[in-house]
Amino acid sequence: MAETSGFFNSVNGDRKYDADFFSQYFADFISNGVYPNPSTMCQILSNNNMTVTEKAGNAYINGQKYKNDGNMILTIEIADGVLNRIDRIVLRHTVLNREIKAYVKKGTFASVPVAPTLQRDADVYEIGLADIYIAAGATSVTQANITDLRLNNSYCGVVHGAVDQVDTTTIFNQYQAWYLETIDDTTTNIAAMLSAFQNSFNSWFSGVQTTLSGDVAGNLLVKINDNSADIAENAANIVSLNTRIGTQERVLTATIPTTGWSGTAPYSVAVNVPGLTDSRPDTNPIYSATLATALLQKESWNKISYIDCTANTMTVYCLEEIPTTAINVELVGG
Repeated sequence: MAETSGFFNSVNGDRKYDADFFSQYFADFISNGVYPNPSTMCQILSNNNMTVTEKAGNAYINGQKYKNDGNMILTIEIADGVLNRIDRIVLRHTVLNREIKAYVKKGTFASVPVAPTLQRDADVYEIGLADIYIAAGATSVTQANITDLRLNNSYCGVVHGAVDQVDTTTIFNQYQAWYLETIDDTTTNIAAMLSAFQNSFNSWFSGVQTTLSGDVAGNLLVKINDNSADIAENAANIVSLNTRIGTQERVLTATIPTTGWSGTAPYSVAVNVPGLTDSRPDTNPIYSATLATALLQKESWNKISYIDCTANTMTVYCLEEIPTTAINVELVGG
């Protein structure tokens, strides 16, 4: 048992403080994580090949600072031909090497892969920046394959205590970009379909003008039969497009329970959601208006690893812990 205190002026060298003392001092009031302003600090972005970029940014681990002063390329190992894996991008604080650096922790190949666990012991302490899903046979990493872990307190979190405000601009911009892209694609598809229909009608009408001689009734019947098939095909396309638009605008709700989970990790539970399709809807928590309940729901939401959707069923996965508070969620575009 020992008592320590500081800082005091030294008299004849009787008060000396090393880097560990300073680290312990700062760790008392500055938390581990990445700095949140701007919101792109240490963000992991796709390069549409087998590399990713760590954006410039600062982080803090156990009282010691990390700084990346420019965009840094990290290489992802090639995919397996049969099995999938999940790699994890981490910032690793190593006591022996006296450094904090970014690393790619390669996952284990599996049909249902699990990301590598974070090492946190007396020698090494890691915080997770992102998980990278590497599908079998993949030749590139897209942004959709990247799960940002920076705001998840279980893996990373943001530095607080000396920070006034969190910048959520990047997350909002990602949602806004998805929304605008969806609207643009839908508008383009409708315009193309209408243009094709108009061209088909013009072609038909031009043909009719040249056949109104001789056996008029017979020639018209042939033209009508020819164009009936085109009209039916275009009608089917319009129905399909309307179905897609309706799916994108639809909002379903469900509840992630605290019971019914599988007994071993990765934990999973299947939730019945009538009307759900096998699309990839945006899933967002619906927090309680009561602050204490909302905080418990937020803590449980941070334990959710990923969600798969099939017809009428939402399957929720937790790699480490299951929720202790039920969470109401909305599925946008389900």
